[in-house]
Order: sequence, then structure tokens, then C-alpha cells
Amino acid sequence: MERWTPGAAGGRSLGLRRSARLPVLAALQAELQRPILLLTARPDRGLTLYDELSLWAPDVPRLYFPDPNPLFYEQAAWGENTRRDRLVALTTLAAYHVPGAATPPQPPILIAPARALMTRTIPRRDFLKASRTLKRDEAHSPGELARNWVHLGYESVNTVIMPGQFARRGGILDVWPIADPRPTRIEFFGDEIDTLRAFDPATQMTLKGKPHDRDRLLIPPACEYLRTANAPEGLPEQLSEFHIPLLYPQPASLLDYLPRDGLVVIDDLQALQD
Repeated sequence: MERWTPGAAGGRSLGLRRSARLPVLAALQAELQRPILLLTARPDRGLTLYDELSLWAPDVPRLYFPDPNPLFYEQAAWGENTRRDRLVALTTLAAYHVPGAATPPQPPILIAPARALMTRTIPRRDFLKASRTLKRDEAHSPGELARNWVHLGYESVNTVIMPGQFARRGGILDVWPIADPRPTRIEFFGDEIDTLRAFDPATQMTLKGKPHDRDRLLIPPACEYLRTANAPEGLPEQLSEFHIPLLYPQPASLLDYLPRDGLVVIDDLQALQD
């Protein structure tokens, strides 16, 4: 097992047996209290570690950053679960780069196979610039918000039942931010946000109580690509992750989202190099 901090000159081999790696990882997270990225060589190994980590660190947020099924030269759609899992990880880490943003109370442990790290994504600056934070008592045009969400990759529907969807009914906007566990109902008084409350997508009933009433709501992009004003000509109307290298001359990786004090741990360096 190897570990290093981004920006450091090199890493340090811990020389741990497989059976000791997850307990040590959990102990490192408890001691350092900062985000940790665990790199594996293969997806099956990463998923196994993700499941087993719940035994050693049950209270620590676990995130899996998957690799897409299509290869980089295949113009095929990514799976919905793959898209959401990747965006949840990017949104969680992006919060560490926004001044005044609410970071997770407990730093997460992320697990990613090598090809997931090699698969390029939207640059962190573009991701942060596109993200929007809505606050109660702020003035926003519901129509303008809806148009902006379409640009961010959200789907306009009649009833919100999945992450990445929104619906408008008069002075009410329902939206399910791609990284949130529940959707949020935004009620307006004119153009002023009156309430921000979570609701149950199964019953469509607003949830009452302090945990469900919010003062602010982060709306991150719902995809890893955004058509910008300086996008090259000749791109198709319907974009996909296949076009990320064309949209961004310098696309990013998950490492670009990791905060400066984050820790990178390699499960098996030889396997990763192979």
C-alpha cells in the first residue's frame, strides 16, 4: 500500500497485507480528518473495498467514483448510475474549493479504479462556475432558473422522481440536485424564494421539520460537459461525455478536485502500474 499527499514530491510505501489495508485506512481517516482517495487497479477490487469499508468505518461517508463502460473512443452513452456516482463525488469535493460553502461534516473516503481516474471530466473551474447556490429570501425568476437548469443538464418533467430532474407548477419549482439524497421543493412569493423544503418523491408530499427545511440549496451541473460560448463549431446539438475532450482543451481528472490537504492512497502500486 502506498500513500502520498497531492503536491508532495513522492509517496511512502506502507507495505501492508491486504487484510490490514482497510483497518489502517479507517484509522488514517479518523486521525487526519481529511478526504482520502483510494486508488485500485480494477473496478471489481474497488467495489469489494467499497462494500467492506462499511465494516471498518461505518460513520464515514463512502463514495465510489466509477469508470464508464464505453472506452474513450466509443461514442456510446454512459449509464445513469455511473453518471450520478461520479457527479456526487465531484460535487462533494468541489465544496472544499468554494469559500463559505458547507463542506461535509465528516470528510469522505473515495474509492476509484485506475480507468475512472484516467477518464477525463469537466475542469473544476467550469464546474464551480456553473454551480448555483439558492438561498431563502433571495429573488430569482423561476423561468430563468428553469432555463439555467436545462443548460446544466437537468431534465424538465411533470413529476420529479429521479435525481437530475425538475418540474415547474405555477409558483413552485421542484428540483432534485444530482448529488442530493432527496429532492427539494422551492416555493416562491412573487420572485422571492419563500421556502426550501425536501419532499418525498414517492408521495410528492413536503417533509416537515427542521432537518427538511433549508436555508440554502446547491445546484451543481447534472452532467460532466456543458456547451459554452467558446465551444468549437461543428459539434452536434446533442452532446455526450464523448465530446468532453472537444469542449475542454485541458479536461480534468478526479485529482484536480481533491483538496490540497487530501490524501491519496494506492491499494496495490504494482497492479496499478500494470
